[in-house]
Amino acid sequence: MKNNNVKRRDFMKLLAGGGTAAALSSVGQLAVMSKASAADPGLPGYKALVCVFFLGGNDGFNMLIPSDASHADYAAIRAALAVKKNDLGLSSISSAMHNGTMGSGAANLYDVNKTQAKAYTKGFYDLSSKGMNIGVNGVMPEFAQLIHDNKLSVIANCGNMVAPVTRQEIKDGTAKLQLKLPLFLFAHNHQQRELQTGEAHRIGALGWAGKIADAWQGINNNSPIGLNISYSGNNRMLMGEKTSALVLSPGKPISFREMRPNTDSYNQERRALFQELIKIGKRASNFERLEATLLDRSQTNFEALATAWENNTIDYAAKGPYGEDLFSVPTPAQLSFNDKLSGAFIKRMDTVAKMVDMGAKDAFQTGNYQRQIFFVGVGGFDTHANQANSHSKLMRELSLGLWKFQKAMEELGHAEKVTTFSMSDFGRTLSVNAGLGTDHAWGSNHFVMGGAGSKTSGTLNGGKMFGTFPNLTPNGPDDYSDKGRMIPTTSQDQINASICEWFGVEQSLISELFPNLANFEKTQGDTKSAYLKDLFVS
Repeated sequence: MKNNNVKRRDFMKLLAGGGTAAALSSVGQLAVMSKASAADPGLPGYKALVCVFFLGGNDGFNMLIPSDASHADYAAIRAALAVKKNDLGLSSISSAMHNGTMGSGAANLYDVNKTQAKAYTKGFYDLSSKGMNIGVNGVMPEFAQLIHDNKLSVIANCGNMVAPVTRQEIKDGTAKLQLKLPLFLFAHNHQQRELQTGEAHRIGALGWAGKIADAWQGINNNSPIGLNISYSGNNRMLMGEKTSALVLSPGKPISFREMRPNTDSYNQERRALFQELIKIGKRASNFERLEATLLDRSQTNFEALATAWENNTIDYAAKGPYGEDLFSVPTPAQLSFNDKLSGAFIKRMDTVAKMVDMGAKDAFQTGNYQRQIFFVGVGGFDTHANQANSHSKLMRELSLGLWKFQKAMEELGHAEKVTTFSMSDFGRTLSVNAGLGTDHAWGSNHFVMGGAGSKTSGTLNGGKMFGTFPNLTPNGPDDYSDKGRMIPTTSQDQINASICEWFGVEQSLISELFPNLANFEKTQGDTKSAYLKDLFVS
């Protein structure tokens, strides 16, 4: 099969007969995983982080709603988008939800004539029994149940911050003069980047998860799969100086299927020809040597991932809340909605669940697979118009996707090995615009999920609210302006630092990842005092 006269254009024509061309489009993602030079950090066991990023700015104050007397202030500024002060009674469906027999259609607690926009504002699930003066939007019963079962905690009024700041400092200009505000505060791209780098005070830094990968280059016994994996394209959070994330599409990994080993003879001829081309390239110019090396490494890595995927089939016994197959998407009739859900988030979480299982079981056969970080972006949150119709679907799918993922982790025995958390560009204005939507704001509400609800040492302190719910009065003490742009009181960096500590990142590195943590220290010189205290059980 050796033929040093084979022309590259002829070879590419040969490859174009099937899916190899598609695989080549992703060559850079797996190929750049170079041999590690740093030592393996030697962390015990397996753990994974899953970042759910709400792209566009999630309206966290219609996800978590005040249930006490302050609801009147909330309702006054939210107008047509206000969720009514109406407890839908989670206890009446708790058992059914766990057993996959939750009512569908008109039996849904949030149902209003099968109209999703009306269901969005019908009411909430009161969390006062958990010691919180808030409720969860009615279209999110699973989310509320996860809180009730101590498997999810919420973080009130958090956001991208440089330092603690007051309304007075903003109004008199000292916050700007003292560089206390994030750069380009209400701009999507800049806020996403700053959150993903952990540096709200500057533009252009590397991602905080990428920096972890740089420091832990020996992690996972030098597995080509690496530490960081994105199911939402390239992003700054996973970008390191010496390492690159693995970027994949949800579902079965792409593969060089016309050149898979142990298949028919024609595929083996393609495979042999491909290897001959690589050998030729490695003897050519510097650029061609690099290209050949990347192609060679890419083929090896894709095959390792595809083989592990195919050899690890999961048939879940658990069902979704409506009795559907665990990661199936319920129908509009079951949901009592006008429109169907996109299903994109549920599909991504299905894929992450399988990748976690493969990592925890060392299906990649590294001999010591220890850590993974996953990035799952969810779009559509820039709700400037018709928010009740669009945000209701996003919240419904978020609730279902988290529930399904948690069920999968419990069934597979990995619940206490995984922490899932949310981030978003910023929150939304409490005031409603002419398009019955909301505009760019600052503070919002987020969540951290994980564990099995046991609250044993080293697991999530679930069923809690961390941070402080703000005063929602327009032009009030917590309003950036007069539109209900809440000033955060907890920095996303504080949350992320606590999560990284659980993940096994040493404190000195955490201080490098999030340099503004020092501004939130409760004890001078003790950066750890800025972490979100008690988020995990000590």
